[in-house]
Amino acid sequence: MRKLFNGVFIAALSLAVACKKDTPVAQPVTLTVKVSYNTEDKALNLPVEKSKVTISNNTNGQTYNAETNAQGEAVFQSIAPGNYSATVTLSFTAANYTQITGIPVTQDVQFNSSKTGTAITQNTSFEMVLSSGRIGNLVIKQLYYAGSHTSRGASFRDQFVEIYNNSNEVIYMDSLYIGNGQANNTKLSAGGVPFDWSKSIDMPTNIGNPTKDYVYARYLFMIPGTGKQYPLNPGESMVLAQTGINHGQIYNDQNGDQISIIDPTLTVDLSNAAFETNLVEYNRAQATDPTKFKPYRYDLDNPAVKNMEVVYAGTYNDWVFDATGREDLFIFKTNEDPRKWKSYPDPEVLPGDLKPDTKHFPQIPARYILDAMEIIHAVPASRIPKRLQDALDAAGVSVTGGQYSSQSLVRKTLKTVNGRRILQDTNNSANDFVTKTKADPSRTAASFEP
Repeated sequence: MRKLFNGVFIAALSLAVACKKDTPVAQPVTLTVKVSYNTEDKALNLPVEKSKVTISNNTNGQTYNAETNAQGEAVFQSIAPGNYSATVTLSFTAANYTQITGIPVTQDVQFNSSKTGTAITQNTSFEMVLSSGRIGNLVIKQLYYAGSHTSRGASFRDQFVEIYNNSNEVIYMDSLYIGNGQANNTKLSAGGVPFDWSKSIDMPTNIGNPTKDYVYARYLFMIPGTGKQYPLNPGESMVLAQTGINHGQIYNDQNGDQISIIDPTLTVDLSNAAFETNLVEYNRAQATDPTKFKPYRYDLDNPAVKNMEVVYAGTYNDWVFDATGREDLFIFKTNEDPRKWKSYPDPEVLPGDLKPDTKHFPQIPARYILDAMEIIHAVPASRIPKRLQDALDAAGVSVTGGQYSSQSLVRKTLKTVNGRRILQDTNNSANDFVTKTKADPSRTAASFEP
């Protein structure tokens, strides 16, 4: 009996070992990233050596860094097969760029490239093409998109953005436009890819590249003014609030109901914001029957805080950032009237699905954009396709604590000159921003990076 048991045990063990040997084990692979310039920049004879390449596993968040050799190649050996995103950055000082190219510039020049959702299953290589991005004098200093605790804090109602004068001259904020883009929110893990706006209904074929040369606004606001009404001095900033009130104090909503915060330390005081948004009259004008229109309960208007002009807000109740991190933000100036620019439906809208109330998103030339940043989900597996083109922002960033954490993103300080902070601007938010443990709209020294 014992011999029979032993025989069965040995046979079972042998079968298990055999099955284990038959199970394929994923072997490490080698990825070679080849970096080059676009056709226009190739003629400048700029080197590609020492480009900084970062690849990230979209499932587990593991990142790897390398620099390119003289041939523009960066090799990543023994990485796990998987779905990867990649970014490349290369910087030249103004003096170095001028010496190499013969083109006089006064600011450092940054080149970027990005690639998302690439499956790496075997030894392979791919090319990444560098594009130069505009580095502006007005920059986004702080973005508080995450919001605060949904029951103990103010949820999404206390969001704000802070714009900073990074130059050494006065800049007038009159007619500055602030917008958020429309993009594909399908997860990369579910096969999501960036929108191809050339497929949008009625998109012209003679306007360049509809995807690379433009952004499409989900929201669009403008700071009013006569031209020189709102000066911003060098090293100073301006806070733009969703709702310009002290969110830590008791207040009444549009229905007259009392709103109180259990823990005021989780939220912020935006009663000193320069501007706020209010969509009540905009939405009233859009209503089928304006006489029966009911304002959104949280869209309050503080008379002490000036309102930005609503250029476009679709059918949204209020200016709300996606607290999960599927977001972007851009600022621009133009002598044209964006209200007269063309608008187009989401590229996924088919001709048969087009209705009178289908949203059409204003098309904004990317060449006007002064600064932009992309926000990504804190969890790699939940990330979506890239929202902004590389020339605007090479790689997105997120607060470490995720949604409703009271955290904000704040731009790093590059250096201080005669007491004035110059903030880092490489057109790569992953490099330029850090998480601030508690959002701070005070505009004081405490509101900069921790």
